[in-house]
Amino acid sequence: MQNRAEKIQSLISKLEGLIYQLNDLEEYEKQALEVVLQEQGYEELRGVSISLMECHVIDCIERNAISNTTALAKKLNITKGGISKITNRLIKKDMIEAYRLPDNQKEIYYRLKPLGKKVFALHETSHEDAVEAFKKIFDEYSQAELEFASRFLADITGAIHSEIITKTDVRNH
Repeated sequence: MQNRAEKIQSLISKLEGLIYQLNDLEEYEKQALEVVLQEQGYEELRGVSISLMECHVIDCIERNAISNTTALAKKLNITKGGISKITNRLIKKDMIEAYRLPDNQKEIYYRLKPLGKKVFALHETSHEDAVEAFKKIFDEYSQAELEFASRFLADITGAIHSEIITKTDVRNH
């Protein structure tokens, strides 16, 4: 039986492995999306690289009627600076466009262009497959295990978010 320190180290190692797998999954998703887009005749995307985070921003824009930088950052739990970089890349790739409301010329909002809508549809299918896979896993958990999993994920997400903010603050000063 492992002592507490060994168990904690083991969990950290597993978490690091998960992070590496998520990076691999992002690369796989990126390559799979590119293959599907080309197979379905979206030649305009040949050679265009699309990250998983760009897909998530496209998804968030499509699902929310009025999407500005602040709203996207809150919904996706990333910094406004990160959203600005991603939206600028998506504008250059002709997947989204920026616009202003007639009664509010200060705030910039985003909406999908036809190419962005194609990416959204493909990403949505991939997302639905992932949700089904996670449901199968969580169906095997007791109520107490689900509550623990929820707390664990919230704690890890919060720690990662805090680390990003800390590093962003250090870079900006």
